[in-house]
Amino acid sequence: MKKRFSRKREREAIDVDITSLLDILTILLVFLLKSYNASDLKLDLTKNLEIADSDSRYMTRFAPVVQVNKEAKVFVNNKEIGRLPASGEMAALTQILKAEKAKTEANNATKKQQYNAELVNLVFDRDMDYSVVQRVMNDSALAGYSQFKFIVKGNY
Repeated sequence: MKKRFSRKREREAIDVDITSLLDILTILLVFLLKSYNASDLKLDLTKNLEIADSDSRYMTRFAPVVQVNKEAKVFVNNKEIGRLPASGEMAALTQILKAEKAKTEANNATKKQQYNAELVNLVFDRDMDYSVVQRVMNDSALAGYSQFKFIVKGNY
């Protein structure tokens, strides 16, 4: 009796294209990383409380920009207008902001595109006292601005 040796066929390698799978996984990874929040803040809202919406990502390039640096020098649209007084309002700031508001309203009357004439951008030094912020906001309100956007450095 002879032993028969059976030869098995050599298996061929199967090509699997995983390019589309990697594309989907990359998109999913980017989505998950973008929506990840490492904050440990947990907030339980009380009944009948409606939180305000954030407009922080919308462009406001046509609103005046008021900046106050460490030395309490005030700038409107990158032009220095003086130092913030130790107390009371800054009349020069109010006058310049009134003129800016009038320019915006005049442009709105003549052009199709409407800009928000109630909005002012505020930029403060990171170590600025809140009393200074409050005074600049008050001067802006006296000039007719009722909406304030605080410009800060983002973490992203």
